[in-house]
Amino acid sequence: MFFVRVHYTGGEKSNTFHGYTLIEVVVAIAIFSAMLLLGGMALNQGLKQYQGLIEKGFCFWDYAQNIWTDKSFHSTIDYYVHTDTQGWFPYFRGNQDGISLVTLAPFAGDMPVVVWIRKENVENGKEKLIYYELPVYAKSYRELEDDFTSGAYKKGRSIRIIEGIDRVQFEFYGYDIRDEKHKWRKIFEGAETKQLPLLVRIEYVQGDEKRMMTYAIHVNSQLKRGYAGKYGK
Repeated sequence: MFFVRVHYTGGEKSNTFHGYTLIEVVVAIAIFSAMLLLGGMALNQGLKQYQGLIEKGFCFWDYAQNIWTDKSFHSTIDYYVHTDTQGWFPYFRGNQDGISLVTLAPFAGDMPVVVWIRKENVENGKEKLIYYELPVYAKSYRELEDDFTSGAYKKGRSIRIIEGIDRVQFEFYGYDIRDEKHKWRKIFEGAETKQLPLLVRIEYVQGDEKRMMTYAIHVNSQLKRGYAGKYGK
């Protein structure tokens, strides 16, 4: 393509035609072609790297979810509640259907939340783990239980931890008052133990591989069991 410039001098009109020479056009095409070639090579390299990550099953979102779930357990607190039969105890419920606790590390926002991690079935016969949270405010034990039994906990924020798995099992490691020693158990109720577990382990099968996630709770509630006797009077 050639460009034409028209210059006017005084009252007289003079037409001056300027255009690109063949060499300039060839150089411009060569530069443009080189840029396209480099861009195509960079795009191809990026696609190969992305394909390699996908083939290895490495998912950045899943990795971030695991880090955040670990932070939620790490920030679990002794949220004391009261019942007429059990007195004062730190809120924690763990069984083979899921876990419920109070943490200072919500998925979004900065308010303490009560968390439910539930094992749910999907249509293909597999299972999934879903995280739910609601602001805890100053809720009593009865109010927390009502949030669960009424299904209100599903109205809060939620996130899929993992799906497409089988044979999910929960285990809790803590101090057993009766045996006077630490051990793993299938059920852990704060109302009975008067403390929080030290570790939570989630085992499951994905494909043909057995996997496990272990989370630590850094609250030495074993030394706080005296709260129940002190405030229960």
